[in-house]
Amino acid sequence: MNKTVIKVLYWATTGLIAVGNLFGAYAYTSQSPQVLEGLAHLGYPGYLALILGPAKGLSALALLYPKFPRLKEWAYAGVTFNVLGAGLSHLLAKDPNFATPFIFLALVAVSYITWRKLEAEKA
Repeated sequence: MNKTVIKVLYWATTGLIAVGNLFGAYAYTSQSPQVLEGLAHLGYPGYLALILGPAKGLSALALLYPKFPRLKEWAYAGVTFNVLGAGLSHLLAKDPNFATPFIFLALVAVSYITWRKLEAEKA
Protein backbone atom coordinates (compact mmCIF):
# COMPACT_ATOMS: atom_id res chain seq x y z
CA MET A 1 0.00 0.00 0.00
CA ASN A 2 1.20 3.50 -0.84
CA LYS A 3 2.76 5.42 2.07
CA THR A 4 0.54 8.44 1.37
CA VAL A 5 -2.60 6.29 1.55
CA ILE A 6 -1.39 4.79 4.83
CA LYS A 7 -0.78 8.27 6.28
CA VAL A 8 -4.21 9.49 5.19
CA LEU A 9 -5.89 6.42 6.68
CA TYR A 10 -3.89 6.80 9.88
CA TRP A 11 -4.70 10.48 10.38
CA ALA A 12 -8.34 10.15 9.34
CA THR A 13 -9.06 7.28 11.73
CA THR A 14 -6.89 8.62 14.54
CA GLY A 15 -8.51 12.05 14.19
CA LEU A 16 -12.00 10.55 14.42
CA ILE A 17 -11.02 8.53 17.48
CA ALA A 18 -9.40 11.52 19.17
CA VAL A 19 -12.34 13.83 18.49
CA GLY A 20 -14.80 11.18 19.66
CA ASN A 21 -12.83 10.62 22.84
CA LEU A 22 -12.44 14.34 23.52
CA PHE A 23 -16.19 14.87 23.16
CA GLY A 24 -16.72 11.78 25.32
CA ALA A 25 -14.27 13.13 27.91
CA TYR A 26 -16.23 16.35 28.16
CA ALA A 27 -19.63 14.61 28.30
CA TYR A 28 -18.52 12.06 30.88
CA THR A 29 -16.53 14.47 33.07
CA SER A 30 -19.34 17.04 33.08
CA GLN A 31 -21.74 14.16 33.86
CA SER A 32 -24.19 15.09 31.13
CA PRO A 33 -27.70 13.72 31.65
CA GLN A 34 -27.42 11.58 28.50
CA VAL A 35 -24.26 9.91 29.81
CA LEU A 36 -25.75 9.27 33.24
CA GLU A 37 -28.96 7.90 31.71
CA GLY A 38 -26.92 5.67 29.39
CA LEU A 39 -24.83 4.31 32.24
CA ALA A 40 -27.94 3.68 34.35
CA HIS A 41 -29.60 1.89 31.42
CA LEU A 42 -26.59 -0.44 31.24
CA GLY A 43 -26.62 -1.00 35.01
CA TYR A 44 -23.53 1.05 35.84
CA PRO A 45 -23.23 3.67 38.60
CA GLY A 46 -23.02 7.32 37.63
CA TYR A 47 -19.60 7.78 39.19
CA LEU A 48 -18.13 5.58 36.45
CA ALA A 49 -18.40 8.67 34.22
CA LEU A 50 -15.84 10.41 36.44
CA ILE A 51 -13.42 7.52 35.84
CA LEU A 52 -14.00 7.08 32.12
CA GLY A 53 -14.11 10.81 31.27
CA PRO A 54 -10.51 11.68 32.13
CA ALA A 55 -9.33 8.35 30.68
CA LYS A 56 -10.99 9.20 27.36
CA GLY A 57 -9.34 12.62 27.31
CA LEU A 58 -5.90 11.29 28.17
CA SER A 59 -6.19 8.55 25.55
CA ALA A 60 -7.02 11.12 22.87
CA LEU A 61 -3.95 13.15 23.77
CA ALA A 62 -1.71 10.08 23.85
CA LEU A 63 -2.92 8.98 20.41
CA LEU A 64 -2.18 12.38 18.92
CA TYR A 65 1.20 12.95 20.56
CA PRO A 66 3.94 11.06 18.69
CA LYS A 67 6.76 11.37 21.22
CA PHE A 68 5.98 8.37 23.46
CA PRO A 69 5.20 5.24 21.42
CA ARG A 70 4.79 3.01 24.49
CA LEU A 71 2.22 5.40 25.93
CA LYS A 72 0.43 5.32 22.57
CA GLU A 73 0.37 1.49 22.72
CA TRP A 74 -1.26 1.70 26.14
CA ALA A 75 -3.76 4.26 24.86
CA TYR A 76 -4.73 1.95 22.01
CA ALA A 77 -5.16 -0.89 24.51
CA GLY A 78 -7.28 1.27 26.81
CA VAL A 79 -9.50 2.49 23.98
CA THR A 80 -9.89 -1.10 22.76
CA PHE A 81 -10.93 -2.35 26.21
CA ASN A 82 -13.30 0.58 26.67
CA VAL A 83 -14.98 0.06 23.30
CA LEU A 84 -15.22 -3.73 23.72
CA GLY A 85 -16.76 -3.22 27.15
CA ALA A 86 -19.23 -0.70 25.77
CA GLY A 87 -20.22 -2.96 22.89
CA LEU A 88 -20.70 -6.00 25.10
CA SER A 89 -22.59 -3.95 27.70
CA HIS A 90 -25.00 -2.66 25.04
CA LEU A 91 -25.37 -6.16 23.58
CA LEU A 92 -26.11 -7.75 26.96
CA ALA A 93 -28.58 -4.96 27.79
CA LYS A 94 -30.35 -5.79 24.50
CA ASP A 95 -29.73 -2.25 23.29
CA PRO A 96 -30.51 -1.95 19.56
CA ASN A 97 -27.48 0.33 19.08
CA PHE A 98 -25.01 -2.32 20.23
CA ALA A 99 -23.14 -2.27 16.88
CA THR A 100 -21.95 1.34 17.17
CA PRO A 101 -19.03 0.60 19.54
CA PHE A 102 -17.89 -2.22 17.26
CA ILE A 103 -17.79 0.20 14.31
CA PHE A 104 -15.64 2.48 16.46
CA LEU A 105 -13.46 -0.56 17.22
CA ALA A 106 -12.88 -1.01 13.49
CA LEU A 107 -11.59 2.59 13.35
CA VAL A 108 -9.26 1.83 16.26
CA ALA A 109 -7.96 -1.25 14.44
CA VAL A 110 -7.27 0.68 11.22
CA SER A 111 -5.58 3.47 13.17
CA TYR A 112 -3.38 1.03 15.08
CA ILE A 113 -2.42 -1.05 12.03
CA THR A 114 -1.55 2.00 9.94
CA TRP A 115 0.41 3.54 12.83
CA ARG A 116 2.47 0.34 13.20
CA LYS A 117 3.17 0.35 9.44
CA LEU A 118 4.35 3.96 9.61
CA GLU A 119 6.51 3.19 12.63
CA ALA A 120 8.06 0.18 10.86
CA GLU A 121 9.03 2.37 7.93
CA LYS A 122 10.89 4.73 10.27
CA ALA A 123 13.16 1.95 11.53
